Amino acid sequence: MIEWRFFEEPDLDWIIKTTKEMFSESEWKEGKYDEDKVKQYFYHVIDQPTIMFGAIGLKDEERAGFMTGQVGEFSFMKAKFARESDLFVLPKYRGSQVAITLMKKFIEWAKGMNAKEVYLQPATNGKLNKFDAMAKRLGMDIVSKTYRKKL
Repeated sequence: MIEWRFFEEPDLDWIIKTTKEMFSESEWKEGKYDEDKVKQYFYHVIDQPTIMFGAIGLKDEERAGFMTGQVGEFSFMKAKFARESDLFVLPKYRGSQVAITLMKKFIEWAKGMNAKEVYLQPATNGKLNKFDAMAKRLGMDIVSKTYRKKL
């Protein structure tokens, strides 16, 4: 059974362990993982529930993944939008609906924060087709591409 809940302080050690795994799979693995930065961000998410989203996905009561995001205003109007920051599911739970559940809960949270739109900007390390399929299941449209140049 897939469930979810908001971040709680006892999740910190698991988040640190899991973000290390996420980092090692990511396009940024050439950089230096910063545990202190992760701790700061974790507490920022917990301390700012009206603008920050942090949720744990559970599969059969075991932590299986997490998602973070935030709500903000457009620079050109007062309407709000929500944007995903991190979405990671442990390899053994991929395909189990954990990611879909977290994405749905993020969308519900964003509606509750009066956001008019939700943006998911996946860094999929070359597996964008899988993410596209999940986003389409949620009724999302592709509206842009992201370009990057390493310096």
